[in-house]
Amino acid sequence: MNPTVSVIVPCYNSSKTVERTLDSLRAQTLRNMEIVVINDGSRDNTLEVLEKYAETYPEFNMHIYSKENEGIAEARNFGLRHVTGEYIGFLDSDDYTTEDMYRTLYSKAKEEDYEMVVSNFYWVNSKGKREEKEGPYACGPEMMVNLFAVLWNKIYRHDLIRSLDFEFPYGNRYEDAYFLYLMTSHLSHIAFVDEAYVHYIQSENSITHNNNEEVKNMINVFEGINKYYKEHLLMEKYHDALEYIHIRFFLGNSFLRSSRIKNKQDRTYTIRLGWDLLNREYPEWHKNPYLKQGGAKNLYFRMVYGWNIYFFAWIFRHFKKENL
Repeated sequence: MNPTVSVIVPCYNSSKTVERTLDSLRAQTLRNMEIVVINDGSRDNTLEVLEKYAETYPEFNMHIYSKENEGIAEARNFGLRHVTGEYIGFLDSDDYTTEDMYRTLYSKAKEEDYEMVVSNFYWVNSKGKREEKEGPYACGPEMMVNLFAVLWNKIYRHDLIRSLDFEFPYGNRYEDAYFLYLMTSHLSHIAFVDEAYVHYIQSENSITHNNNEEVKNMINVFEGINKYYKEHLLMEKYHDALEYIHIRFFLGNSFLRSSRIKNKQDRTYTIRLGWDLLNREYPEWHKNPYLKQGGAKNLYFRMVYGWNIYFFAWIFRHFKKENL
């Protein structure tokens, strides 16, 4: 009998955190799960920690794979090629979840054979934690505009994943955004559980929060998203939603991180890359209907122009908030 849910756990230099992640998976109340752990060329003793864990808990259905380092996107692709469960989940090696997550999500999925089930999650940092609610939203453009582009608070039907004509973009960060925004066009039957399970750890040292060269990966990822929707003749249906996520991405959290790049020349260049992509693909973005919905963020978006974008960058460089 195939596993109920397969959970993919990519690891890179995760020796200090991965045991907590695995403990949360071993404690799951859902039976017949499969855990697929990919050691992505770690340079610390992550592999030794994983092997010791497997030896300590031989009843734990964990499969360890070790490969050369190619980045988290390819680690996820590698994991997808090795899972066998009816549904698939993802959990990062510095995060953890409550024991009833996968039982609850799987039970919900089986009610009507849902393609994806979404839950809430916790942001966790040195100041504490807060719950983030995701959904409900309808499939299609509404989903694109409202989803949190993170993988780990959701489960996905395996046969749906197998049917997709794309995978995680090799070598790029923001691979979860790429995957989910493309998946949006393939979904028609999703469900929500109004409970938080995953504790998403926001470390100041994590790659997601470093303002370095890899922030520029957002350009590659969003160019790939645009290309996919054009080639599949989906631009007419998704134009406004695609335009809005470009606005939110390049003038929101990624703009905040770009504005904090220390080198002035690199900072200016990176901000300009995002600004040029937004205006090249969506030159009339100020007229986007989602910008009219009110709220402080949309007001800010409507205020940004080429002549004042670096003024906002100066403000955000001194802005202490971790997201925008």
